[in-house]
Amino acid sequence: MGISLLDVIGLEKKFQNFQLGPMDLKVEQGMVVGLVGANGSGKSTLFKLLMNILRKDNGQILLFGKNVEKNEIEVKQKVGFAGDLLDPYGHLTIEELAGMIAYWYPTWNKEQFNHLIKKYNINTEEKFGKCSKGTKKKVEFIFSLSHDSALLLLDEPTAGVDIVSQRKMKEDLILFMEEGERSIIIATHNADEINQLCDDIVVLQAGKIIYSFNKDEVYENWAKLWVSRVPDELANHPNVILFSTNTPVQVVTNNAHKIERVLQSKQVSISHSQRLTMEEVFEYLIET
Repeated sequence: MGISLLDVIGLEKKFQNFQLGPMDLKVEQGMVVGLVGANGSGKSTLFKLLMNILRKDNGQILLFGKNVEKNEIEVKQKVGFAGDLLDPYGHLTIEELAGMIAYWYPTWNKEQFNHLIKKYNINTEEKFGKCSKGTKKKVEFIFSLSHDSALLLLDEPTAGVDIVSQRKMKEDLILFMEEGERSIIIATHNADEINQLCDDIVVLQAGKIIYSFNKDEVYENWAKLWVSRVPDELANHPNVILFSTNTPVQVVTNNAHKIERVLQSKQVSISHSQRLTMEEVFEYLIET
């Protein structure tokens, strides 16, 4: 078992019309975790709790084995965070923002910052509040990579970002993971980012983790089967995500090998099968 950078144990946060948790989550060193869910599922709330921007109601959050509330400054200096928190400082230029942020990070790397500013073609004299949504996302991303972080928390970092910059961001994240025993948690709606970056996938729905699995399990196990009929045994089977009795009869499963064995034992013929794409898997997970 690897070294754990993040441990979330029994985490809860209650609002008037929404509750996050109770939730357990572990992220080990060297892993990239994709956080997936519909809008309003709790992804941004979770990030704010991890950063102690919102105060939890119950549970425990450990970063690098230390309690976040008791060791806030120390642990945050090891975390690169990008999550729409800079709008209150919109009156500052990007250069001024960089100076303010650098003050809190002893490991701030000005050379790295300047390199990324040039790479993403950012005008540091522009006021942050005047920037486009995509530029703001790029600036936050640059800040998260400009000090010696061991863990990145990225809340939809490429939303509204141009395609060329999205490619550069993925390249920089791959490079980040190659330079040491680090980890990333990235909330995204982009299946390509999951395919190219992530090891594990965590699916949130209504503030709860409803699925958690390794990305390779998707390609190995998730499939759509065209069958002659759906036997009663499959109606409530835990590995059947969805089935249709309309012609042609279809079964969507997260364990094709197991369901195929069940169908064979019931003399149900399978006309053909098809492995699902990541986009299709997300659609089934979120909608069902």
